[in-house]
Amino acid sequence: MAHEAGIRVVMITGDYLKTACAIGRDVNILGGGANATEHAVDCMRMRPDGKYLPDSAMDQLTSATRVFARAKPEDKLEIVKSLQRQGLVTAMTGDG
Repeated sequence: MAHEAGIRVVMITGDYLKTACAIGRDVNILGGGANATEHAVDCMRMRPDGKYLPDSAMDQLTSATRVFARAKPEDKLEIVKSLQRQGLVTAMTGDG
C-alpha cells in the first residue's frame, strides 16, 4: 500500500544481511528478482574503516538502498540524516 502511495519504505535492522534480505522480500521492500540484494547493504559499508563515509558517498549509498543490515543505533541516525540531506521526508518506527 505504501508503494502505491509513492512512499519509499526502507528497513534498517540489526539482523545479518541474508536474514534482512529474506525479510525484505517477504514484506515486499525488496523485489523477488535476482538483483534484489543490490538494494541491500551491510552497514559496515557505511563505515569501512570505523569512520562514516563522507556525506556525498553516504548520500549515494542511501539513495539506492532499501534494506540496511547489521545496523547499530548510531547508523540509523546517519541514514536518516543522509535521506534528509537529499530532501526526503523521513519517519522512523520500530521495536527498540
